[in-house]
Amino acid sequence: MKFAIILLILVAIACMVGSFVPQGEMFDTYRDAYSERTAAFLLAFHLDDVFHSWWFIALTALLCLCLLFCNITRIKALISQTKNAGDPALALREAPQASAGHVADPRAVMKRLRFYRPIETQIDGKDVLFGSRNHIGFWGAWVCHIGIVLIVLGYAFGQMTLYSSYLYGTPGQTKPIEGTPYTLTIDAFRTEHSESGFVEQYVAELTVTDPATQQTQSGVASVNHPAVLNGLKFYQTAAGVAARVTISEDGKPIDSTDLCVGEEMTIDFLPGFSMYLYGYDEDHLGEPAYHVLFFYQGQHMDTGANYFAPGSTIELSPYSITLSEPIEYTQLRVKKDSFAWLAGVGAFLTTLGLFAALYLVPETVWAVREEDGTWTVNGRSRKLAPLFAEQFDRAVRGKEAKH
Repeated sequence: MKFAIILLILVAIACMVGSFVPQGEMFDTYRDAYSERTAAFLLAFHLDDVFHSWWFIALTALLCLCLLFCNITRIKALISQTKNAGDPALALREAPQASAGHVADPRAVMKRLRFYRPIETQIDGKDVLFGSRNHIGFWGAWVCHIGIVLIVLGYAFGQMTLYSSYLYGTPGQTKPIEGTPYTLTIDAFRTEHSESGFVEQYVAELTVTDPATQQTQSGVASVNHPAVLNGLKFYQTAAGVAARVTISEDGKPIDSTDLCVGEEMTIDFLPGFSMYLYGYDEDHLGEPAYHVLFFYQGQHMDTGANYFAPGSTIELSPYSITLSEPIEYTQLRVKKDSFAWLAGVGAFLTTLGLFAALYLVPETVWAVREEDGTWTVNGRSRKLAPLFAEQFDRAVRGKEAKH
């Protein structure tokens, strides 16, 4: 168990590192964020891809094996312990933690202790009443360990096989879902407000299509309520403003696309030329305006004007670019964790094991008839002996035991 605890701490530290250090980035990204030496250290020890590193997999495997072996070695003892707990002869050989003599009605005492159906038997020529309960409590820690193993395996396998990407767009747009054969159509997107005007929820209505079979699935994603479509989970993560950019030639529209804040678009009729929607200012000199930057062959162009009101047109004779009124766009996180169910089962078993270990305490009560016709009542609890002794004393004095 000591070795298992050390391994568990190391796995927890590794998971924290994998959560705080951005994963899967290039050397330059880490160098800019930290330093050149730190970046080299991160890559040398695979801290840029913790959950796929050989040492993390080895730690996880060792931890699971250690916990499994701990459980395997305890099975025989637990079976014997569970069996012996229900044996009156063995109970009489143990020293009681609470005892009371000259009891006229032992059944009443046992009933107040919640032992409603004691076994009647004879041991060494004496009449005996025996009751035991909560044998499952012996197995609490064992079940809890199995749950921890499943949680670790579910999280580790889930991280090693995790699919995650981001996708954003405006209502009506259809975009490919990176790394999958599917496409996503944003059917609608809306912001819901409270009566006082505060934003309460962002809601996206989505449809996933399999182009090979033309089969579709539709659903609704909102904050804290992901949509599950074609085995993928869609989380509503952010919202923003987009502009519908219409390109015209001699006044005739030839192309139209939605450009989201933070997105760049190239223009086919001007090779090397691109425009970047930097932001949307609702109060630029008293009026709303798009903040647009222009680039040529990757270099920023000083055009003298970078703010354009919605509906305005940028002239590039014989072409023109018109920016529409602002449109809300949604940003979605697309995720698939094939082993989340395994971690869920592990969490359930861990909770079940903790409940059994902490609340289902194995207890035994037995009463022996003495030669004068009265009874001696004894009791024993595997845990919380002082509390059990207090409850036993209340029951002997004719009061209901508190639980």
